[in-house]
Amino acid sequence: MIAATATFAALATETRAQQAPVCDAQTGSTCTSTQTMTGEVTGAVNLDVAVGQLQVTNDVAGNLLVGGVDQAAADLTARQTMTGPSVTARTAVRAPTAHIEDGAAVATTAAANRIALSGSSASITGALDQSAQTPVLAETVADIQYIPAPADFSAHAAANLVQASTNGASHQDLTVRQTNAPSTIEARTDVYVDNAWNLAARAGAGGNRIVLSNAGGSLVATSDQTNQGRVRAAARAQTNLQGQTTVAARAVANETVAGNQDIYLELDNTQLNTGGVEATATYAGVSGYDAYVGAEAVGNSVTGYACSQCGGEVHVTNSQTNDANVTATTSATIGAGRAAVVGATAVGNSATFYVSRPGG
Repeated sequence: MIAATATFAALATETRAQQAPVCDAQTGSTCTSTQTMTGEVTGAVNLDVAVGQLQVTNDVAGNLLVGGVDQAAADLTARQTMTGPSVTARTAVRAPTAHIEDGAAVATTAAANRIALSGSSASITGALDQSAQTPVLAETVADIQYIPAPADFSAHAAANLVQASTNGASHQDLTVRQTNAPSTIEARTDVYVDNAWNLAARAGAGGNRIVLSNAGGSLVATSDQTNQGRVRAAARAQTNLQGQTTVAARAVANETVAGNQDIYLELDNTQLNTGGVEATATYAGVSGYDAYVGAEAVGNSVTGYACSQCGGEVHVTNSQTNDANVTATTSATIGAGRAAVVGATAVGNSATFYVSRPGG
């Protein structure tokens, strides 16, 4: 017999974990988690390396709640509050004479509040409340001579982040409230590679973000997001010789994604943004082949979908208000090359609802 379990672990920072009580699905008890952080949270990685392959992950969070449910039902009430001086994650790879023969993957992530829930053949219900008022910075910087393989450098910053993913015969019924008070949420990626065969520099910043995905049952969600902070993403890459280079920056004040690979989606979404949103993507190359440079800035974004082959139904109530400047800027300087694709998109409010076949 396979046991039914629902376990949640609460972390004050990425380096220190505290085990929360186990949810007892059979008695129907409710898990309650309250996290408050008022200090400074910092993660730093500094490297000068010449290795075959480079993989770096630098992940920093003020409050972190991770939950798992297996063939059970769990009801969760969680509140996270972050009012500390700052949440900062910095990664620097300074190896100007190094050859990274087998490629690189370097990712830097910073969040004031983060909740990650998952389940298989599970039911997750409850209310999640996140409140942030602190600067958040994620930064990736690299200077490397030669990478003759795919190399991806990224930085992602968020004030409040909720992710819930369930599969099998699963069900979600969640109410999520996120508030980001006046502050600066910034992601920066700055990469120089003298000779890059397949290079990507990415930066993503979000004030409030909710991503819910389900399969095998219904998905019912209420999302309420308010952003007053400045949200900024800046990605820059420079090369001397290059095969393919991608530079992408994306900044969104409020974002909700609710997708159900089954019949029924019900979503009640409210978003208010009064903070500025900026995305900047910059590329400078001497000579090579293909360059792709893109910047996207959005005040409020919501996406909802269900499965068309299942006879999917999407029921949505949506209210979006953007009262702030939204700016997307791209710049490309290329001495000689085969192709350049450059684009900038700035949107105050974006709403997309559809039904699709399983898998997309």
